[in-house]
Amino acid sequence: VLEDAKRDADLHHVACNFVKKPGNTYYLYRRESGQRYFSLLSPKEWGANCPSEFLAGYRLQHDLSWTPSDEAEKRDAELNVLEKLLDQQAVLPPCSEPNFRGLTM
Repeated sequence: VLEDAKRDADLHHVACNFVKKPGNTYYLYRRESGQRYFSLLSPKEWGANCPSEFLAGYRLQHDLSWTPSDEAEKRDAELNVLEKLLDQQAVLPPCSEPNFRGLTM
């Protein structure tokens, strides 16, 4: 968890010339100077004209964390399970009086 938080903080400081929006995938590159930057274009879209070294693709989540592109499907499945659990409504039976059975001092 701490490693993910450190990576997320690091990625939020990468050079970027556009407004990043949750739910979108961004591609991380490194220039010859060593500067890292985000691009909207994937290596496939750049083709042979890619001006920099491709490092990785990341999707910005709605909680502003970053998910590596190759883990996005797994993360979606986890979030879908959580959403289903949260959508289930559980009703507790009404209790007309306090129940202290099983409590000891």
